[in-house]
Amino acid sequence: MLRQPGSPFHQILEFHSQAQENHAVIHAQLSELVDYIHRGRADKKGEISGSRGPQQPAGTQISGSAVTPSFEQRVEMAKRRLVQTVINTDAATRESQEAAERDRERRRKEAQSLKRRRRD
Repeated sequence: MLRQPGSPFHQILEFHSQAQENHAVIHAQLSELVDYIHRGRADKKGEISGSRGPQQPAGTQISGSAVTPSFEQRVEMAKRRLVQTVINTDAATRESQEAAERDRERRRKEAQSLKRRRRD
């Protein structure tokens, strides 16, 4: 009687199950991030090394007319998004640093040019 869908007991079980899935996803993302951080600089530039190759996720679950990714597929997608976010952030940081360096160099040249004009 208490274990029917919608009952408090059933809601607690659903919440617990979702919490476990969330924990697994976060753990997988963190593991992938740690792996990424520990890879060499060449990997961070997009050159993939190693013999693992792309991992094929498990099959999909079909519910009604929509195709729902399995838990394993959702974990893989989350890991890919996390790694891509880190790669994009690295690239943006590098571009920002390069732009700042170009700006400093431009200002240095302008200052030298002004000094020369003042001497003349």
